[in-house]
Amino acid sequence: MNPASDRLPRRRDEARALFRNAIVDAAEAVFAERGFHGARIQDIAMRARIAVGTVYNHFEHKDEVLAALLEERSEELLAQLAPAPGDPRAFAARLTTRVGRMLGYVQKHRAFFAIASEHGLFAGVAAPGARAASRRLRRVEKFRAVFRALVEEGIAAGEVEALRGDALVSFFSGTMRAFVLSSLADKEVDVEEQARMVVDLFLHGAAKRRAKRGSRSR
Repeated sequence: MNPASDRLPRRRDEARALFRNAIVDAAEAVFAERGFHGARIQDIAMRARIAVGTVYNHFEHKDEVLAALLEERSEELLAQLAPAPGDPRAFAARLTTRVGRMLGYVQKHRAFFAIASEHGLFAGVAAPGARAASRRLRRVEKFRAVFRALVEEGIAAGEVEALRGDALVSFFSGTMRAFVLSSLADKEVDVEEQARMVVDLFLHGAAKRRAKRGSRSR
């Protein structure tokens, strides 16, 4: 075997991946600035500093670029909920930290996520077409799987009641979606405060907090 000839396909794959990443990153900026319908492939190519033909070598049309961007950013978004070194050991504090990372990621990419929410990323209205609906369903299932794992983690820690069915998963995912969407409309967001509120609502509900008394009143 010739080591030099083995390196050529690997280098081509690496170059292709670099171009694809550049296209996706440029598309995020262009979609955020111009909106999906106002953006053109030429605008994406210009932002990525590559030829228009190079974009078409990777994607047949603008919808495919958006689909790739939605897929990659949704994976990165969910990754924020994964355990990380240095996370607190107590479940409530650990969950607050991970929710904070997710909300922080949304704020970092808020202009894009505002557009993405219109295309079903947060279980909103999906773009028309069977393929788009299928991709949206897969994303929803991935989100629910991650939220289910978090609920099961809380049950194992003795912090969450083991209810029947997916009631807790639906509640937690619905709460997260509501806070994410509201944060997109508000430029001044305290991510840490929002994370604490999400976890507090999940673990304790909306009942009024009462100060503990030393003795029962008569």
